[in-house]
Amino acid sequence: MRLYKRIQLKKREILKLQEDCEDYIWAAIDPCKCVISLGDDYLIDLRDVLLVNNCRPENIFGIGFDLSTGRIDYINQINRRNPSVSVTGELTVEDKEEIEDALHYFFEKLPVYQEA
Repeated sequence: MRLYKRIQLKKREILKLQEDCEDYIWAAIDPCKCVISLGDDYLIDLRDVLLVNNCRPENIFGIGFDLSTGRIDYINQINRRNPSVSVTGELTVEDKEEIEDALHYFFEKLPVYQEA
């Protein structure tokens, strides 16, 4: 399953993702344009969906996301051209906050994010 979204995910889409991906999904996200490509595909394929939709490579971040707990794993190997990604692959605090804000927008109907 693969989704490309510019708007919030509907509850049925979240349930379908949980079912298809067993609660853990991969996502490529552009927090600047607030678009996301997510699913159980290879992360590089999810990134390519964003590139085809006119996202700039330096604005795309890869993440793994646990739908049941809300835990985010930041995967930066898909984008070594991003100047904010250090040599060790660490993201800046600002980048993480942008990504978390975008995820909060997309997954507003997820119980983990309703608490915040």
